[in-house]
Amino acid sequence: MYFYMFGMDAAAPEHCAAHLAKLGFSAVVCSADRRCIGAVRDADMEAYVCAQAFPLESGASRCRDVDGNERVWFSSGCPNAPDAVRSREDRWFALAQTEGLTGVFIDGARFASPASPEGFESLFTCFCPDCMAQMEAEEFHAETVRDGVREWRDGLRSLPPAEWLAFRRIVVDREMNRFVRCVKAANASLLAGAFVFPASLGALVGQTASACASMDVCAPMLYRCYGEPEGPATLNHEYAALMKHFGAGRSLALTGVSAPDDVLSRGFPPSQIRRETALAGNTGKTRLAPILQLNDPQLVQSIASAIDGGATGVGFFTYDPALLQRLPDLHRF
Repeated sequence: MYFYMFGMDAAAPEHCAAHLAKLGFSAVVCSADRRCIGAVRDADMEAYVCAQAFPLESGASRCRDVDGNERVWFSSGCPNAPDAVRSREDRWFALAQTEGLTGVFIDGARFASPASPEGFESLFTCFCPDCMAQMEAEEFHAETVRDGVREWRDGLRSLPPAEWLAFRRIVVDREMNRFVRCVKAANASLLAGAFVFPASLGALVGQTASACASMDVCAPMLYRCYGEPEGPATLNHEYAALMKHFGAGRSLALTGVSAPDDVLSRGFPPSQIRRETALAGNTGKTRLAPILQLNDPQLVQSIASAIDGGATGVGFFTYDPALLQRLPDLHRF
């Protein structure tokens, strides 16, 4: 089985890389630091780096919700801001030219989610002028879509407009494909990967099965009981936010997943990881490598559940030497 770690000890990368290799790891997602990458490669492991999709940088526009208010989510701007496209491509291309890499992951290639640290209202985006124009170009009636999302937010309908979800999927697919083209243009031998939402929640943020169609590695983030105060993309935080705003019934209708009332504190059982992995599927050419939380009190069961669900690789977030003792003997898988 292919195991990878997100992060490493940048202060002592040689010792860290040698230790991870001994534990049974095949790859590390590290910083674009030459010493870190070199240490990973010298330990006969693969070296990856990670790029943020839509950071709020020069040229980036903030998203707007159904009422026209500016919103930020995951420290990100609007995916459709035209002035940010060239900056985005240049950044991805430059990162992919880093010497010694095996591949590049992208994170945050999506729209806002219920557990956005900046607030739940960020979910009801984006209806900025650029997005409204893009909706019309895709032959959606933008104002009707916006009105439908407002009604969903306000409890006047049980589900969001299908057109809104379709628009999110179109935009995310386009940006995923753009990322792959940039990576391959910089170095055709590199692997392109994506950290994506759990499949049961993916359609809500625009990450459906087609999002990873052009990727070499698809890495669903399956953190079932994330204990930090904030947890965008984590199963317990996202479902807790959904249920707090919409209630259990409407959340179930949206995702098909029944979450316990105390999901934020107790999380999901490891069996949910198997379901999410199986739901993500495997296209054959794409490595299905979900990433789990290293700080999981049932880590052994969670790893087994991912493998049972069809994973061809398993990752861990995030490197912490004190938590490595939670790992089972990886060589037995």
